[in-house]
Amino acid sequence: MSIFLYIFIVIAFVISNVFQLFNSISIETQIIASTFFIMLVGIPHGSLDHLLLPNQNFKSKLKFYTIYIGLILLNLFVWSLSNMIGLITFFLISSYHFGESQLYKFDLKNKFISHFSYLCWGASVIVSFLFYNIDELVILSNSYDDTRNLLSNINLNLFSYLFIVCNTITLILYIFFIYQFNIKVNKVISEIFFLFVIHLSSFLFPLLICFTLFFIILHSLPSLVNQYNYFRATNNNFAIKDFIALMTPYSLVSILFIVFISFCSYSNVINYSIPLISIILISVITLPHSFIISKFNESLTK
Repeated sequence: MSIFLYIFIVIAFVISNVFQLFNSISIETQIIASTFFIMLVGIPHGSLDHLLLPNQNFKSKLKFYTIYIGLILLNLFVWSLSNMIGLITFFLISSYHFGESQLYKFDLKNKFISHFSYLCWGASVIVSFLFYNIDELVILSNSYDDTRNLLSNINLNLFSYLFIVCNTITLILYIFFIYQFNIKVNKVISEIFFLFVIHLSSFLFPLLICFTLFFIILHSLPSLVNQYNYFRATNNNFAIKDFIALMTPYSLVSILFIVFISFCSYSNVINYSIPLISIILISVITLPHSFIISKFNESLTK
């Protein structure tokens, strides 16, 4: 069991005791806590994208920023065409990104199987969050007109089918890894246990809490450790304080931008609710970030 999964289980145990003590935690408290920890850990884990690739991957920094910003603008264009298409695109990109971040270490030699596995694994996790907390999703969506209209275009029964299909395919793929790629059985069992813990937390906790726990502890923290080790490998004197100092300026800029956009939404300067504009902002950043992290993780397996 990885140290991150151990931390996840310990914190989940603490939160479960908090729920037993107070019976419930208000949605406002959940939003505040989730936002705080996402800003504290989630945003920094993507703040150094521009430093994670060797120079030879792009001929110049100009080309890098052109591609990065171009992907952001492309995603914004998709959302401007249709919120539903934007949401589906966000789901697919996030699924692939989560799956790739978890399974890249298997270093499968078949690219099609690798990409398909990443997509199915990530989709099984995201759909599980929603499947176990569908009532809360409806309540949260009904708080604003635009999110309610967006959810009204989705057949909620679809989550049940996706839940069964994605998780079944993921389990079949794990078995396939053993027989086709000679992945050790104990590694596959560890991954199955990993998924079991995610399912259990999704069943026990509200949507915002189970997602935040996963995103912070099982996704962002491992990525931060990989990034720190990457810089450490090129400079033996590189310390944690240097890593924090490197992340802080870009993280603060991102946080200030999010606060500014949220204020514009709250003041009706932007005709989108804060939840929807938050989804859009996360979506447009996830596309280029997942592209960079995919290249970065690929370099780690070489």
